[in-house]
Amino acid sequence: MSILPKNEPNEVDLTPRVFVFRGDAMSGKTYQAIRFPSPILINTDGNCKKVDTPSIYLNDAKYKTYKEKLETLFGALKELNETETPFKTIIIDLAEDIDEICVRYVLEKYNVKNLSDVKGYATGYIERKNNFNNIVSALKTLSSKYYIVFITHTVQKIIDDKIEIISMLKEDLYNNLTGQADLIVDCKKIGAITYQSKILKYRNNYKEQSVQEKCKDKSILDIIKDYQ
Repeated sequence: MSILPKNEPNEVDLTPRVFVFRGDAMSGKTYQAIRFPSPILINTDGNCKKVDTPSIYLNDAKYKTYKEKLETLFGALKELNETETPFKTIIIDLAEDIDEICVRYVLEKYNVKNLSDVKGYATGYIERKNNFNNIVSALKTLSSKYYIVFITHTVQKIIDDKIEIISMLKEDLYNNLTGQADLIVDCKKIGAITYQSKILKYRNNYKEQSVQEKCKDKSILDIIKDYQ
């Protein structure tokens, strides 16, 4: 039997599956994320205690080591991949805290104070980066089954005499993360009660009818239609 495909067009699905929400603290990032279908929240900053979304709190005191935290995260992703679950969306809140867990895991593993103290040229930095990117890759794989939402805080920084808004996640890790995303959304709080969600980058213009017609899941379009 031939392994070659038939010489005919493939069915196209442009439904966005991977999202990055970025913004200041209390700018509505988590609120926007939990609007997604049937979410599970993998949380590091305690926001899971402020919402009723099913969650895993990685910085819970019951996890005594960073190895336990990382094993819990990978174990959760493995279970989400290998079993049928009631969830449709995986939320990572916050991405930079996941990186910090990766850093602390390496320090704990080699019993050192700095990544540079790990023997071998850049060994500590490489292991930390690989662990984080493996998490991103695992979630990207899961995007065939779930919506994936990464949340990251932003800060203002002066670059070339201009004020730039950047993610608190390390630049190379952020670039890899956003490279996997279909939609990057900037969240802002304006005044006391007004929140704004603005699309910064997209893989396809999901507000164009020709793109929407090629999205199998129309329900996600109802969520992102409110983004500016």
